[in-house]
Amino acid sequence: MHSKWLPWIRNMTDDNLVNKVLEVYPVKMFLKGEHIFEQGEISNKFYLLLEGRLEIIVFNNEGKKKILAIHEPKCFFGEIIFDGEPRPTSAVCLTNVQVAVLDTSLQLGSEYYEKELFKTLLILNSFKMRTHIRQISEHVFDDVEDRIEKLLFGLCNNFGEERGEYIQVNLPVTQQLLADVVGCSRVRVSQILCDISNKNKIKIERNKIFFFKDKTGSDSELKY
Repeated sequence: MHSKWLPWIRNMTDDNLVNKVLEVYPVKMFLKGEHIFEQGEISNKFYLLLEGRLEIIVFNNEGKKKILAIHEPKCFFGEIIFDGEPRPTSAVCLTNVQVAVLDTSLQLGSEYYEKELFKTLLILNSFKMRTHIRQISEHVFDDVEDRIEKLLFGLCNNFGEERGEYIQVNLPVTQQLLADVVGCSRVRVSQILCDISNKNKIKIERNKIFFFKDKTGSDSELKY
């Protein structure tokens, strides 16, 4: 039942490369709710997230939103620009954000660090490709109930922290976010959470979700 696919991406580079980037490229601040870039624009800029959290999203012609990824610090994003085509996604700040602004020249002043940057971008893009393939697979083969349950348990497994007799996930996971990730309405998410709870797979109390399906027999908790 547990899924390894998650839209959250973090810690995809090391401090040495971050520090080298900061020696060469400028830092810029964005406020919560601001767009760092927008779907359809043409640019030679990409970014390294230093502080905060942001979402990578895509809109259809009717304005319906789909979350493709949520980035945490020490992640590059917006790098799908090297072909000169318009951006396929938008980046929106979920908190106040600090980023380093890079460009496609990729001149870090050191062959070693330039190779490290290319290697990091290659690994990150491979990870993103696997994530998106898994996402497409789940949308094609799983119903929305399974997608939500897999996402919740995946969060618990990948981001859970021991808190006594349970595991807590310290991420701001709202019902609307779940809806935007799995591709359904917020009302449908609420109904599914209730259905899962009624099957004694989870317990919902005070805006928290407690999981009882851990193989070790311990409780797990996820805020939503």
